[in-house]
Amino acid sequence: MIRRPLLKYWLFLLAAMAAQVCADTPVPFGLLLQYPNSTPDAVPVAADAPLVQRDINLAEVSIAEMELALGPYHADLAAPTLALARLVLSEGDLERAASLYDKALHIARINDGLYGDQQVPILRGLLDLYLLAGDRQAFEARAEYQFRLLGSGEPPFEEGELSAAQMFFDASLDALMDVPWTGRGRELMAFHDRVESLTNQICDDPVANQVWCQPFSFDLMRFYYVLEHKLDVFVDDPRFEPRFTDREWQSLDREPRLEALQRRLFRKGETLLSRLLEVDPDNHDAISALADWHWFYRKRSQALGLYQQACQMMPDRFDTPAPLPEYPQLSRNLAFNAEYTRVLAQLDVTDQGFARDVAAETLSGDVSGRARRLLRNTVFRPALDRCDGQAVDAVFHAEVLHFGS
Repeated sequence: MIRRPLLKYWLFLLAAMAAQVCADTPVPFGLLLQYPNSTPDAVPVAADAPLVQRDINLAEVSIAEMELALGPYHADLAAPTLALARLVLSEGDLERAASLYDKALHIARINDGLYGDQQVPILRGLLDLYLLAGDRQAFEARAEYQFRLLGSGEPPFEEGELSAAQMFFDASLDALMDVPWTGRGRELMAFHDRVESLTNQICDDPVANQVWCQPFSFDLMRFYYVLEHKLDVFVDDPRFEPRFTDREWQSLDREPRLEALQRRLFRKGETLLSRLLEVDPDNHDAISALADWHWFYRKRSQALGLYQQACQMMPDRFDTPAPLPEYPQLSRNLAFNAEYTRVLAQLDVTDQGFARDVAAETLSGDVSGRARRLLRNTVFRPALDRCDGQAVDAVFHAEVLHFGS
């Protein structure tokens, strides 16, 4: 039994060490700050509204006559109902368009079966509509349905199947970026295992790996970056383990497998990207991704050697520093994240990747204190001098999006 004064001492020391690690943990760029690479598309409104309305009226009459003659779920109704949905969408009526897309999907499922190919163009229309509407929950549900419809990531792999899988994984991770991860162990490990299993199969497939190993490896790396930030830092010190082996001291907030994954996260990411380089040894993006992963964990000598290789391929990239991860880019889908502020940022980045003299203001001129603090907690890839592997101090300035208040 541990005496009470000694127990208090160990608890205080444990808390102090955890606080110190948390304070030094960088925030991956893309979680709360990202580049404005894209903006949500506007609702497509037809140029000639009276003509569109005339076409809608004619289509409605034609469909009503077909329903009377053939029945409400005849196979011949799927195509005109889909065409009507597109017309209504072009008029800007998202709610009615969604209802028509759903009706066309229902007709296709009745006549072509639960796994019929006729559903694919209807689903793609629905997914585009949910992006326009900013309906994250509906988009994620339909993306998962499309993924299952096209094969659930089972070999033999086809382009449509893998595109659907990546869309679903991206939508799922985007949703997870906005919620706390405490208590979600089973859900997170199920998502991780699904992405990891498919990535392993694709990268081992001599036909699919040349095109698809990198996209899926990068999807898994995005999850690793978010996991590194979202979960509390563990104090991995053997001096504490013999004293806190009782179940009472074990974390009740996370599943043990998630805890184990976090403890070996660096090695997992390193192995994943090294395998990608085995598939494509001269892949600049993969080399940069592995360098970013090392630099993020402050393994600077290994990272600088890899940055030097990447610099030989694309020297212009290294004239200025960049926030990590640069490869793979971590970003939110702006269609589902309307609450953001555009910020003008300027700061000095040291040869160690630390931000100094941070200045940030909104486009209206207001000072953005929280964005400035986030930039200070961002780890940067340094600039290189003549691609010789020597990091140098440099200035970073860019317009960024700041999520949150």
